[in-house]
Amino acid sequence: MGALIGCAVGDALGAPIEGWSREEIAMLEGLTDHYRPLPRRKAGSQAHYPLGQYTDDTQLTVAIARSLVARGAVDGAEIAREFAALWRSGEIVGAGPVADRAVKRLIEGVRWQDAAVADDLPLNGAAMRIAPVAMWDCDRPDRLADDVATASVVTHRHPVAIDAAMAVATAVAHAATSSAIETPVFLDAVVASVQSNGFAGHIQGLGDWLQSAEQTALEAIADTGQRPGDRGFGIPALAEPTVLASLYAFLRSPNDYVATVDCALRIGGDVDTIAAIAGAMSGAHNGVGAIPGHLVNGVKDGAEIMDLGRRLYASRVA
Repeated sequence: MGALIGCAVGDALGAPIEGWSREEIAMLEGLTDHYRPLPRRKAGSQAHYPLGQYTDDTQLTVAIARSLVARGAVDGAEIAREFAALWRSGEIVGAGPVADRAVKRLIEGVRWQDAAVADDLPLNGAAMRIAPVAMWDCDRPDRLADDVATASVVTHRHPVAIDAAMAVATAVAHAATSSAIETPVFLDAVVASVQSNGFAGHIQGLGDWLQSAEQTALEAIADTGQRPGDRGFGIPALAEPTVLASLYAFLRSPNDYVATVDCALRIGGDVDTIAAIAGAMSGAHNGVGAIPGHLVNGVKDGAEIMDLGRRLYASRVA
């Protein structure tokens, strides 16, 4: 329950300021105090979603959780059906281009194993939604890699995108099963889960970045995924810097959900995804009780997401 609602709350807090620079976000006060309006990004429309509206980060996370409850296993075909239903209904909010292309192929009749292409962009769409798989396999590390790959390739087949999903899944599973977070042990587990040596090196480097000044650390993380001239914007929607930023935000304050999400939101750039991932890690480790009640109650479909968490747990235990 903590992992799912932690994801949703972080996403909903970040959605209205997605794409803002660190400097713009620094001008806001009370980032985690309340939800802000999320405009509907359509030409000529001034309407807003309800307060507490989340985006595709949570929608696809919830879709995977539903598929797990329905099938009792990580089933690529069932995940694909859940995703396609969101697109067909028009409910999807802020879909990334890689996922959008793949799901449209699914709707056209392409098999779920073939809808994504390996040379598409290494975006963060697989990593942002992987928390339910992590919770499902948190005590079965031998199954985690295969299940993460299955859940990822429905829309994302780029090796770095899958590596990013594996890193997040390992982090969430470790957070859920550890009574205390020891940064070196945590990072060693995440490093061991990824295939890319460069990505692994950057994850290991978080140990040093956590000891640096925040501005220095964030610039170093951002530089892993953007041109030096873009410095100051924040984190782009690329898989590697998104995961690094999420891990950084969580490890800064592993026992404090609000501090973790506040840090994630202030990083700039794709902050709804960073806060969703970091929020899932913190929620998995600290539980629902660590998340302010007014944010839990105020997020869209909060009661349903909590109930889904209960059912996911019951299904896994069964």
